[in-house]
Amino acid sequence: MRMSKLKKKDYFRIALYVILIIVVLGFFRNTLRKGMNDFEVVHRAATRVLNTENLYNFDDGHYLYKYSPVFAIVVAPLGLFSLSSAQIIWLAGMCICLFFIMRWSKKMIMGDKPPPPYLYILTILFTSKFLVREIRLGQTDLLMLLFIFLFFLSTGGGKELKAGLFLALSLMIKPTSLIFVPYLLYKKKFRLIGYMAITCIVFLFIPSLVYSFWGNLNLLSGWKTVMSASSPPLLAVDLNQSLFAFFYRFATPTTYQVNFFNLNHSTVNLLIYATAVGLFIFLLFLNHKSKFVEGNFVKHPECIEYSLLLIFLALFSPLGWFQNYSSSILAYMLLLYYVLRTGLKDRFVFILLTLSFLLVNAINFETVGRRVNDLSLYLSFITFGIFLVIICLSKLRLSKIA
Repeated sequence: MRMSKLKKKDYFRIALYVILIIVVLGFFRNTLRKGMNDFEVVHRAATRVLNTENLYNFDDGHYLYKYSPVFAIVVAPLGLFSLSSAQIIWLAGMCICLFFIMRWSKKMIMGDKPPPPYLYILTILFTSKFLVREIRLGQTDLLMLLFIFLFFLSTGGGKELKAGLFLALSLMIKPTSLIFVPYLLYKKKFRLIGYMAITCIVFLFIPSLVYSFWGNLNLLSGWKTVMSASSPPLLAVDLNQSLFAFFYRFATPTTYQVNFFNLNHSTVNLLIYATAVGLFIFLLFLNHKSKFVEGNFVKHPECIEYSLLLIFLALFSPLGWFQNYSSSILAYMLLLYYVLRTGLKDRFVFILLTLSFLLVNAINFETVGRRVNDLSLYLSFITFGIFLVIICLSKLRLSKIA
């Protein structure tokens, strides 16, 4: 009888994995057929490096290159391939990055213990809206997250030089990784910060080998100009689900007519920074509470803090597009592991996690139509869903569970 049940479970799992493989292959085929718009920016930058051309050109319109000059140097070999071939390479690279991010998330949460059944599938499901768009556009977040997880694993082993190197690499992709610096200062990781700063300086001047010293200074100036000029017009657009977009849409006169409070921009900016600082101070408070955690439910002692910092990468960014919340993988996996391990006994976390899933994933134009989907983005449903995740993580720490 037990063998019969076991076989039924095996058949179910095999059927499930076959269906998932078919769906994933179909999605990849569709992605390559339609092209990856954001990756085209990276590929264009790679070809410009090979021809020693300017990387930052406002004639590119919406699809400006906004990454650092050294990142263009790193991806320059992709310029040797046609766009279609380079897309296949980039897609494979994103899948490899996602594989290791999932694997290292599991390692941080439960060490060498086997994961509960379907933990990986559920984690992908809960973050699918972010991951699907991330891969569909050919974004760089998964590569940045790969370096951040390597930074996490290195800090735990006391390898400050290696940790500083990996954090610097993530910064060269997107400066949002600077969110870790105040936390490292709080933890008195001064040597690590020093290694990171020195490595960043070296990285910033590597393009001089291609563009000359003065040419590289012009590139750095162009990078600064592009970053500062391109952000303000996009602070309140629907796809932006950051703290900035949340307050700008709800508290200032915008073209999206969601304004409730009609505050001036100076007041709203003050609210944004006060909220960000408040959330960060709350994170430090949770870290202080870690000394009172009972048992070893989570392997890595700073898993809650790292989960929150990864969420802050997108939440605190002026242009926190919703796909940037791919960084919430660790947070969702941790909460799902807790729910599966406790058998739904903690109804508070289970209900909030379910609501988060509904706000983030259940509402999209395939299920409810484009009009309702757009309205949900204007009303920052994804941001609200992320707030619920933050509450759940906080509850685990304050309850002395993780």
